[in-house]
Amino acid sequence: MKDMTGTVFTRDFGQGARQALALHCSLAHAGAWRGMGEALADVATLRAMDFPAHGQSADCPPEAFSEASFDSAEAVLLSMDAPVDLIGHSWGGYIALRLALAHPNHVRSLVLYEPIISAIVAGSDRMEAERSGIETVIAHVDRGEHEQAARAFMRVWGDGRKWADLPEQLRRACTHGIAHVMACQPDLLEDAKGILGDGGISTIDKPVLVVDGALSPGLAHEVQDRLAARIPGAQRLTIAGAGHMGPISHAHELAAATRDFWRAS
Repeated sequence: MKDMTGTVFTRDFGQGARQALALHCSLAHAGAWRGMGEALADVATLRAMDFPAHGQSADCPPEAFSEASFDSAEAVLLSMDAPVDLIGHSWGGYIALRLALAHPNHVRSLVLYEPIISAIVAGSDRMEAERSGIETVIAHVDRGEHEQAARAFMRVWGDGRKWADLPEQLRRACTHGIAHVMACQPDLLEDAKGILGDGGISTIDKPVLVVDGALSPGLAHEVQDRLAARIPGAQRLTIAGAGHMGPISHAHELAAATRDFWRAS
């Protein structure tokens, strides 16, 4: 484990007995978990962190973002008293799966909201459409057109608002972070870290809840169905009215589902 002391920003919500670590999606920050943290405050102390190059954590080069994400989350996880409940959204859900595989004795459960590990549906029409879209975004990044890249990415994986309607601070953050997001696409499109193969997610023996939003892109549903089928005993849930940004837009619904899941497991 790399020493990430002083480079990772964290904030806690609630004072409940359960220890939970919440991992945000790409281009977001720890504050994205405020709604869930407040809704679960009586049962959990939810620690949210900023990934590198996000929020108030230290910057890193785009090519280092994937491993820096894992290293920083690992450092936070191992600083917490076990067992820890992991909650991950999109990229954060992918990192949560890697943490559960690397430190099974430190993890009690996982709630995963739409980790878009497209490699699990390799060859499908939706996966090929996603690859084409990502290649378009990467081409913008390669030409130094970071704002155009961020706009193209957010049209599919944002919260439905037009680029011009987003707060200026968010537009700046997305423009800065889009190269980092694109640099980690081999993890999601090609399973570069091998979590789908032998010794991967099919070996997880913790309670797992796999969640998507009813209004999310079709690829999200297909991926979550495959993930839930591959992880032994995983539960599957769709939140009505929610899209890819459900942990923010439907925080109370996801918190209620998490509370029920924890109670039953």
